[in-house]
Amino acid sequence: MLEREYRREMDAVTLTAEQKEKLVDVMTGAARAPRAIRAGRTVLVAAAVCAVLAASALAYVTGALDFLKGREEYQFLGQAALYEDCAQRVDLSATADNGDTLTIEYTAMDENFCTVFYTLQTVQPMEAWSQREHLSISPDAPALWQAMGLEPSFTLEADGETLTGGQDGQQYLLDANTLVGMVRLPLNRAGTLADGETVTLRAEAPLTDWDGVSDREEDGQWSFTLTAEPMEAQTYTLSTLAALGERQVESLSVTVSPLGTVLRTRVTVPEEYRAEPDLWGGLGWFVVRDEDGRYYPYDALTSALSEDGTAWEESYILYGLEDAETLELLPAELEGEFVTVGLEDLPWQGEGGYTFASFTVEEGQMTLRLEPDGVVGSTGYCGSVAYFLRREAAPDEVPQGFREDESGKLFYGDGAPDIYQNSYTDWRDGSVTITWSLDKAAQAQAEELAGLELYVETYVPQEGTGVLLTLTK
Repeated sequence: MLEREYRREMDAVTLTAEQKEKLVDVMTGAARAPRAIRAGRTVLVAAAVCAVLAASALAYVTGALDFLKGREEYQFLGQAALYEDCAQRVDLSATADNGDTLTIEYTAMDENFCTVFYTLQTVQPMEAWSQREHLSISPDAPALWQAMGLEPSFTLEADGETLTGGQDGQQYLLDANTLVGMVRLPLNRAGTLADGETVTLRAEAPLTDWDGVSDREEDGQWSFTLTAEPMEAQTYTLSTLAALGERQVESLSVTVSPLGTVLRTRVTVPEEYRAEPDLWGGLGWFVVRDEDGRYYPYDALTSALSEDGTAWEESYILYGLEDAETLELLPAELEGEFVTVGLEDLPWQGEGGYTFASFTVEEGQMTLRLEPDGVVGSTGYCGSVAYFLRREAAPDEVPQGFREDESGKLFYGDGAPDIYQNSYTDWRDGSVTITWSLDKAAQAQAEELAGLELYVETYVPQEGTGVLLTLTK
């Protein structure tokens, strides 16, 4: 599996003759190899140190963007080809007071997002999650789990104003002192970046206190000056106040841009809720559909109370929007039910808006694919696996000590092997890929898998109480 994974990463990268020579030097010891993590604590995969050094050498030679192109998890996001075309090389490095060096290799900007590809090299070793004293996980946990909490916190600023809020992305430990990753920063307002404008990208050190406290080191800070080159976008704005069910919508806009379509809104907090505005929230449960009745999945990007406390300001990324002429937002109710489905019955949809398209068991991993096909809303409520079900066992095959409600469930009960779940949304269409890692014990159980107990979630639109936005000029 490791050899296959490494070959896939190498096949995804084109090296010059000079880069190939450097890579050979690193792997044969001519160049100083990255410091290996102690035995039993390997981060990328639980395998031979030489393979970890090979992956590290690959990233050192080609950079974060090319390293990520070889990762299956990055491919699940659906924008690898887009970033390969639109990301601008900047190659800026800065060293913090504590000696840690952050290199910004590529950036991509439009009117909704600023995406950054980076490498962080630290003086003191970083701790993979399996090495931390506070709630440590298995050394066999996936790479993305091991590197959680190690990524820098980024913000984009111009003339003293913070332009972004929140971030998401992926990051990987190559060795104890090297982290590579990408981070996507949503802009607070559409069109904030002007072409040729000078902006400042700031970053703060990753978490260093692993007893559960979220303090950051004051001396781990970096600053970079960038020239904004945003790709063009189109923004459509609601011209009047509107009501979405019981909610008063003060403003609503949709900005269609290459890195993703974003819906931004401001929703009034009623007087009676202003003492506890969280009880009201912003748009609440809702769905988005076009003039042809097609529904678009979405995810929340930002949600914050306005400075005066009178409104919620929110942004959502809409997936799959292309040629729609109008969008209608409708309030909705969310319903759920448990359903048992055999693997032989896939693909299967039921009443939910997502089709459970496929389920595969491979060496080291189980993978579930869900595709939007119906009345969909937030991808966080597309459906999930409640239990993995084994084939029906004969009475003499039921393991000793299993209670009746446990006998048909895999990865369940005392002594069950750990499996680690990751979920990825394709930024192009909102399809969702969920993976579960399998160690040796879990792999053996996975061979008995026959069915899934699903929790299927369904959005029920409330007709006649929506907001209509025209997407033509």
